[in-house]
Amino acid sequence: MPASTSPLATPGEKLAHRWQRLCEAAAGLSPGVALKAALAVWMAFALIVGIVVAVKPGSHTATLEYQKAAANWWAGKDIYRKKNGYLYLPQEAILYTPYELLPDRVGEPLWRVTIVALLGWSLWQAAGVLAPGRREQAFLLASVIVLPSSLSSAQNGQINMPLAALYLLTAVALARKRWNLAALILIVSLALKPISIVPILLVGVLYSRTRIPLLVGFVLLYASAFLHPSPSYVQSQYELFVTTFLKAGKPTGNTWCDYAGVFRTLREALPPGFSDGLSPYDPLLARINTLIRAVAAVLTFGLCWWVTRSRDTARAAFTVLFLAVVYLMLFNPRTEANSYVMLGAFIATWAAYEITVGRHYKAAAWLLAFALVLGVECYGWPIFPYTDHWAKAVATFGLACWLALRIGVTPKGEPPILLPPKT
Repeated sequence: MPASTSPLATPGEKLAHRWQRLCEAAAGLSPGVALKAALAVWMAFALIVGIVVAVKPGSHTATLEYQKAAANWWAGKDIYRKKNGYLYLPQEAILYTPYELLPDRVGEPLWRVTIVALLGWSLWQAAGVLAPGRREQAFLLASVIVLPSSLSSAQNGQINMPLAALYLLTAVALARKRWNLAALILIVSLALKPISIVPILLVGVLYSRTRIPLLVGFVLLYASAFLHPSPSYVQSQYELFVTTFLKAGKPTGNTWCDYAGVFRTLREALPPGFSDGLSPYDPLLARINTLIRAVAAVLTFGLCWWVTRSRDTARAAFTVLFLAVVYLMLFNPRTEANSYVMLGAFIATWAAYEITVGRHYKAAAWLLAFALVLGVECYGWPIFPYTDHWAKAVATFGLACWLALRIGVTPKGEPPILLPPKT
């Protein structure tokens, strides 16, 4: 009789046994049942978010800046107005135009349905690469596990959700050696948000066959804005973008969830007198933070380079994009709570693989716990107020350290994640 079912089994052993049985049951679902259940999850998700937004389209939304930018772009007005306003390339305003042209009660829900569907599609594609024999079951599990980190982002309509999907689709394209498609997806992600320059640089350096498509994509992306009838206006907006973007790299306030946000939160929690002289905006501290981010970038590149030595192209591609997202979460000074949906998509995919293919149930349990941490803003009081700005960054930093140590000691760059099934 297994120890976990013995009367002498500890509570921990009993819990582990029940978790294993639950995982085995989920992995053992028939493909048809699993696919129907997953589609039901996504349809319910999109419907609920769509209805909430349709009822109050202007409440709890990040899309007001997208709407204003799209309207101002075609009117020939400045789309960059303040440091914390519209911080994207003009192409994002162009892409958002179809939704801006519709009434708010139609365009806003439709935008949410679009980004929710894109995230679901990316998980389906990732499941096809990483768990081809159990694609439907992996898709269902990933769909459920990604929910905590994606609920708030879906309601707000932030660009972070489509970015999560696009980064995961980039990993899929690289795993399939579809270099042109990978480059195209990355260029689209850059059009949506400038932080995509990080995965673009990583992929461009590490995957030589993406360089020419990326270069062509850059040129076409830049030129696409000149479809506007006033070339001088377009050039002025590009110049304003550079100015605004550089200012935005030095945000103020304590609403950011990168590694520096942890220390700002700690400073605010200190008793009066303890934090005197510890200004987070001290010029010396700003230079130190810049140095830390630069060193982290070099280390991230080194880890990614080592991983690409692996013969397993699928695992290597997944790990490279995973590390790029980890870097963005920890070292982008404008990381917000909702940004972590980008990491949530990779965590959900990884956990689904461990349950359906790897059968590493302990690892899957840790990943599920991590996914729940990424959704703290959904849990309300008292959890969210006491975990905001630090919990996600601390958990991600711990994961980053574990990944770095494991990658550093693995032979021939074999990624320490998505390990082969237990024998």
